[in-house]
Amino acid sequence: MEYFKSTILSSAKRPELVPDESLLIQQGNVGLYEGKHKLDQYQDGVCYLTSHRIIYVDNKNPLECSVELALSFIKNIENYGGFLRSSPKIIIDIEPAATVTAKTDSSSRNGSFQSINVGNLNINVWACPICFFSNKASAEMCELCGVRKQADTSSPSINAPNTNVVHDSSACSICTFINHPSLNQCEMCGADLPKEIIPTATTSSSSSNSTHNNSLPSTSKQIRLSFRKGGQPGFLGSLKSALKTKQWEKTSTPTIEPTTPTMRGVGISAIEGRIQKTTLEANETMTDAFQDLDRLMMKATEMVKLAESISNKVSKDPTNEDNELSTLRTHLLNLGIASPVTKGSAGSIYHQELSRELADFLAKFFQKEDDMKSLTDVYCLFNRARGIALVSPEDLYKASQQFEQLKLPFRLRKFPSGLLVIQSIDMNDNRAASRVLRHVKEQGGGLTALQLAEIEKLALAVAIEQLDVTEKMGLICRDDGPTGLAFYENLFLVSIQ
Repeated sequence: MEYFKSTILSSAKRPELVPDESLLIQQGNVGLYEGKHKLDQYQDGVCYLTSHRIIYVDNKNPLECSVELALSFIKNIENYGGFLRSSPKIIIDIEPAATVTAKTDSSSRNGSFQSINVGNLNINVWACPICFFSNKASAEMCELCGVRKQADTSSPSINAPNTNVVHDSSACSICTFINHPSLNQCEMCGADLPKEIIPTATTSSSSSNSTHNNSLPSTSKQIRLSFRKGGQPGFLGSLKSALKTKQWEKTSTPTIEPTTPTMRGVGISAIEGRIQKTTLEANETMTDAFQDLDRLMMKATEMVKLAESISNKVSKDPTNEDNELSTLRTHLLNLGIASPVTKGSAGSIYHQELSRELADFLAKFFQKEDDMKSLTDVYCLFNRARGIALVSPEDLYKASQQFEQLKLPFRLRKFPSGLLVIQSIDMNDNRAASRVLRHVKEQGGGLTALQLAEIEKLALAVAIEQLDVTEKMGLICRDDGPTGLAFYENLFLVSIQ
């Protein structure tokens, strides 16, 4: 595409936000148009609106068909409410400089993204000006709404003399309903609309009109977002607000307030003055805290990005110990999640986006590739990271069920006892049994469920399930004595082998 460039996605197929960028709203079942022409490979995806960009992530092929458009390239936006089978759309006019910038950015990347210039394709169709339905070039009337094909203005003849111009009267002479100029019959009563023949003054005026038509921006300088299953009004409102705010032009600079020496008074009047001053400062602090939540979220985003970069650098250093990495990962999780997914911002795809956000969170939380945590523990930790944007247990359960459908590296498992856990995609019973057997050998004696939970940092219920699985595979045997239940290595199996 001419104005888009490829975007960077996380492991959960969600956009990576840049510093000072926040997620405003996302909407599913969105398709892309360039001008009035549909882009076949970009017709079913999730459209994210941030404070800096519009990001399209395709559902079928997210790695190759995911693109972004900077809000700074947008010149104007229009609203199209839809007609019959035509979906509601947001029409975006692009600045001419966006073409060169997008091509430069696309050529500088080494990914698999390739730009598509629809304007150079030989498409034997014409778009209806009423319903935007794509008709065959041989059709004289729109197959959907019946509007006649307009004259082709792509190659006007400036030197050809033109004595008459057909002017469409939009008001019906029967019911006075205001119709679109391209209609032949009134939409309200079905009466034929009159055509007025207005003679032109001179041939030069016709030439000037043709020249003016040529100077108009072509449809290739427009893109359209088509909303198949609703959500267009909310997305349009958020887009207008983002364009008005222009967050991408603002830079966060620390402000240093000058300190002025104060005289310390004595007596009751001085005490009352200090109490009033303290109360006033507390009120101002509370007012700033409640009125500046956007700036607070922006700072939280910066802290999370900084902690992630430090974590990546520390993990690459071979001199660091595992306990240091675990401590750093704990501090990173305590910072929270920047721009958490909510029902208001995600709409009908809330559980799908919540599942992707949960996968990003678990990728930082799981310390090993074959880790496993109970759903209860994940619920508590995930809600703690989301701050005030809490999720219900039902929403978390539904989001966990979509791991396999979205092809994320985690899955939800239910044990025969009814225990629900979230585990890595590489985790299975053989790995769990081999780890339990290794701990039994290292223990040198009986291994209890409490000891296994402490070693593996698991919930007690999860440790009991892993011991039960290992026992059923015949690798360990139990000893239920006066001191409690303990497990030992199955020496009979070793002697047979």
